[in-house]
Amino acid sequence: MSDANFSQLVKQLVDDSLMIQQVAEMILLALDEDAVDPLIDEFYAGVTDAQGVAILEIMAKIGGPDAMSTLRNVFHFEESRASLKYAAANGLLFNSDNLSQDELEEIALFIASSSHGT
Repeated sequence: MSDANFSQLVKQLVDDSLMIQQVAEMILLALDEDAVDPLIDEFYAGVTDAQGVAILEIMAKIGGPDAMSTLRNVFHFEESRASLKYAAANGLLFNSDNLSQDELEEIALFIASSSHGT
């Protein structure tokens, strides 16, 4: 799949039509870990907050080492876009079996203290 196709799928993840959103998500989930690297590229190339959140949510559902690494990086280093940090935290919790107890506690504290989730 070309970079342009991935860019289009990312845009469709936040389309006004729920059906278009769902189809884009199904396509990316069907690609499984083959979608992760292009999604990471799209994320770091620059996306809106809504697109970034959608990418992080898809990566959390797919899982794998590259997705987990990206979720950790966003959680630990994103300071200016709270919605992305919050989405990364939730994505990490979605994969809680792959987290240490310290990570779980840190994420739980962040979410509990965040006003973004409500």
